[in-house]
Amino acid sequence: MSRHPVRPSRTLPAAEWWAPLLVDLGAVQRGSAELGLCIRNVDLTSGEARVTVHWSGTPSTTLLPDPEAGRDALLQAIAAVGPARLADDEPVGSASSPLAAHGWLLDELGRRSDAWYAYLAEPVELLRVETDGRRITDVAVGRTSRGDVVEVRVPLAGLGADGMDAGLAYTLVERAVTVAAHDLRPADSVLGRFTFSTGLPGEDTV
Repeated sequence: MSRHPVRPSRTLPAAEWWAPLLVDLGAVQRGSAELGLCIRNVDLTSGEARVTVHWSGTPSTTLLPDPEAGRDALLQAIAAVGPARLADDEPVGSASSPLAAHGWLLDELGRRSDAWYAYLAEPVELLRVETDGRRITDVAVGRTSRGDVVEVRVPLAGLGADGMDAGLAYTLVERAVTVAAHDLRPADSVLGRFTFSTGLPGEDTV
């Protein structure tokens, strides 16, 4: 447990470096859900952000955005590849589709980045957020003291729709750290580390 981020944001010193980007990505994903945009992968494993975007019927494109360049710059970069727009307002429990729910989750992860440094005694790191755009988003949590990774699978159905999911980032981190061995399933390796998959508490692993 720490009072300070592992790698602070330049503009938000109490937040992790990737936090502004995830909040901005959440706004673009929610605003663009009806346009078919899927922010399929946010890969932070290299210490830099790699964002893969996709629209149905088109090849995926990977962008390398500055995490703190702001929403307008991010929107411009994504809109250069396909149709995109910002959400009209802040997320207040209005997710109505899996893609909008994924946007809500990106926003939640960005706004609660203290879950990765100030919540539990065991150090953890956010490595990747990946979705199929229909059913689930996988959040890869590196357990640094154990040298492994746990991917927590988050069902998108109804996520963020009723305000009951606020604080989900803390639940994700706690699940990754405290999950019992019998609730872990082998998964594809991340960064060459042993990687496991699990669901949220009370959810079966998909």
